Amino acid sequence: MVRGYVGYQEWPGKPMTRRRVARPGAALILAFGDRIGVRDSSETLPRSLGAFVVGPQARSSFTDIGGYQHGVQVELSAAGAATLFGDVSDLRDATIPIDQALGGQGERLVDQLSDVPGWDARFALLDGFFAAFAARSVSPEVSWLRRQLVATGGRAQVEPLMDETRRSRRLVTERFRRQFGVSPKTYARIVRFRRTLGMLDRVGRERTLADVATGCGYYDQSHFNRDFTALAGCTPSAFMAELAGERDVRFFQDDEPAGSIPCFGDHAEEHSRDCRCPGPGLRGHRGGS
Repeated sequence: MVRGYVGYQEWPGKPMTRRRVARPGAALILAFGDRIGVRDSSETLPRSLGAFVVGPQARSSFTDIGGYQHGVQVELSAAGAATLFGDVSDLRDATIPIDQALGGQGERLVDQLSDVPGWDARFALLDGFFAAFAARSVSPEVSWLRRQLVATGGRAQVEPLMDETRRSRRLVTERFRRQFGVSPKTYARIVRFRRTLGMLDRVGRERTLADVATGCGYYDQSHFNRDFTALAGCTPSAFMAELAGERDVRFFQDDEPAGSIPCFGDHAEEHSRDCRCPGPGLRGHRGGS
């Protein structure tokens, strides 16, 4: 059901806007602090949200943050997302208020998380909440295909891999889209893009942007720039400039994390022991299956 939990708490010194880039998977942002604004790159007026669900993202977006931020982020497994929401493709590029996504049980969960003291108690509450669901299984051919795409960093040719499942490409594509929210090709594209993000912090010291493009399997620098801009909403150079101006930690990790998960507030593909996802706060983290 769940890949992991991340607890967060922060007090921004002034209002700020953060860029959110393409990412696979669905997550619950169970916020019980002040509301934040969420908007697409093309929108000027943000939607004001408390707790919400974020689906697989194949484009960039922005969050406008001010006031006191407090909550838990829950990264769902593919089976967990399918169990809670059915057809995950309905969540693509979506941000949905928790009451619309999960009804009254979602609102009650947020209220309960706000009332209990400490991360351990909150995580125990979440354990009980998800234990009440009987997780749906993910199609074996779809699960296998996803593992291959991740293992190759999104560089593998998708069609030959689909052929290896001994199912029609159309069937595999449709099942993959329902269970992971995007097509296999889009998923591979996002995986490769997320891999580049983990390499940008060493550009200028140990490698160039051309090295990143080559190492991640792009045809050339132009191909890399086009794909990056489509998924991040800006060029690699502009993205690095934004990161350079935003280095404080917003989500804290335990020194010995129980697992690693991608984070809605993170610019790296996955959290790690030297996590650099951007603000000051108290920490809580638990990995899951």
